[in-house]
Amino acid sequence: MYSVCIFHSCGTVHSCVLFDWFFAVVRNMETLVTTRGVLKVTIFAAVVHLLVKEFRHRLVADVAVMIPPCARPQPVGVDVTGGPYTHGAVAADALECSAIGRDILKKGGSAVDSAIAALACVELVHGHSAGLGGGLIMTIYNKETGTAQVINARDRAPSGASRDMFGSNNASAQFGGLSVAVPGQVRGYWEAHQRYGKLPWRDLFLPTIQLAEEGVCIGRSMEKAINKNLEFIKDPKNHLCDVLCDENNNVMGVNMTLKRLQLAKTLRAVADGGVDAFYTGEIARNLVKDIRDAGGIITEQDLRDYRAEISDPLKISLSGGLTVLSPPPPSSGAVLSLILNIWDGYGLNASSIDGKDNQVLTYHRMLEAFKFAFARKSELGDPDFVDVKEVVRKMTSKSFADSLRQQISDTMTLDWRYYDPVYHLPKDGGTTHVSVLGPGNDAVSVSSTIDQYFGARFRSVSTGIILNDVMRDFSFPGMNIYSVPSSPANFIQPGKRPMSSMTPFIVLNSTGDVRLVLGAAGGIRCETALAYTTMHYLRFGTSLASAIELPRLHHSLKPNKIYTEVDRPFEPEEVFAGLTEIHRWKTTDYIAVLQGVVQEGASIFAHSDSRKDGHAAGF
Repeated sequence: MYSVCIFHSCGTVHSCVLFDWFFAVVRNMETLVTTRGVLKVTIFAAVVHLLVKEFRHRLVADVAVMIPPCARPQPVGVDVTGGPYTHGAVAADALECSAIGRDILKKGGSAVDSAIAALACVELVHGHSAGLGGGLIMTIYNKETGTAQVINARDRAPSGASRDMFGSNNASAQFGGLSVAVPGQVRGYWEAHQRYGKLPWRDLFLPTIQLAEEGVCIGRSMEKAINKNLEFIKDPKNHLCDVLCDENNNVMGVNMTLKRLQLAKTLRAVADGGVDAFYTGEIARNLVKDIRDAGGIITEQDLRDYRAEISDPLKISLSGGLTVLSPPPPSSGAVLSLILNIWDGYGLNASSIDGKDNQVLTYHRMLEAFKFAFARKSELGDPDFVDVKEVVRKMTSKSFADSLRQQISDTMTLDWRYYDPVYHLPKDGGTTHVSVLGPGNDAVSVSSTIDQYFGARFRSVSTGIILNDVMRDFSFPGMNIYSVPSSPANFIQPGKRPMSSMTPFIVLNSTGDVRLVLGAAGGIRCETALAYTTMHYLRFGTSLASAIELPRLHHSLKPNKIYTEVDRPFEPEEVFAGLTEIHRWKTTDYIAVLQGVVQEGASIFAHSDSRKDGHAAGF
């Protein structure tokens, strides 16, 4: 008796079939050379052909099933609890990216080196949120010199852009080539590294290049983004299925391996050639062609002319000797500053949330501060095009916060007109954030975005880059939302940057040591989530991890409702019931995603928000 067996490459048996009669026929082949024998051989050959075909089919099918799914990495050791660390820590929204940033610190890299390396990694793990096709805002603190800077590499409107380019319907600002603003990410990386880098530029990208070539495991956050954009992914002209679909053209999902080979080539070119490799030459030519083929108006000159802006941060002082460093417009540091200043005048502490009545009063006051701050946000814009000095001065002043606090009723909320909004601002999209605290007490807080999930919903086929749709963050004439006119301060002009909710900030103590590094992803809900978490950590005695993970409240004035999270109902229930006696409310999927690092004496703690399955890493 004879058996034919086929084995997997892994060594397990695929299947075995008995071929006794086959070998019997072979042994007696001479007896078949007759008319009847020829018929038998013909039948025999046909049967063998069918068997081989079936084996091949089963082999391919079974191998596809047998390939084990990948698994997202999980923290080990002290990273499980996010500290305590003694030297430094990195909090990104993906563990492998936090680990890459930490390893850069361990090699002697600066906090800026670490932030660049970690943020580059995020483009692979959460490519729906950020990447070379977008822009960034980075707040940097240098302990040795006691100085801080903000690098604003927010995307800019192309030279051919105009106020009325989208007409009265801004649908074309949501996706496609016309929605793409000139990306600033690489220029932002370069300017930061030129000023604060220690390791060679090339070394910062090598870990990400390796990941792009070997693949990363798709997590729940990317799967969610994929499922919300199936129509765009399946459309061949967007070239997203090239990387987000398997060999059978099926859209990939969680625990499947994603490779970005074309992006790896682009990253290697940038690593080897520096900033000019992106903004001039072959990459620039190919990128512009792909954007224009998709209906965009960006030119090679737009890329060559792109410059990041270097400025001082906004500074406010809080009780207890704390100093908050945040980015100026077109980011939302002034909005955060106003909220924190209003709250600071209430003298909030742990007793402020002791008992139901105190909690209802405290959270009501917090919500009212949100509303006043968003009313003032509508006056902000790109300071290169709009004079916002006076507005920013007011929003960062104690006296202005005092005057608004006096207008807050402890027992009622009022119609939105009471808060005196001047204009309405569009909702900007999601982002990613990285917080870093280095061994020398240097810190970096950096937020980056391509705006909505998968940005303009198309991928440059020649470079592998997913482009932003940041043009949608501008305001558009003739559009009245909630009876509030759109903001002229945020209208489109060539070279202008739209307003952003990105607010990467750093808090120092009275001796100039870093106390808190924090930032958020989540569009218009960033500022409120950051303020809410900051107050819980600094004033209510909550740990960093607990402050980030708590259910949140959000209010952006219009619509005039509290927002709470579907998956994290606000607790205690009786406190929320008390708030809803004053405010109308509505649920939403989530309210921002935060990453933070804190220093408490000689110990460092870090935490990445579980809303995006993130984990921090330190040493």
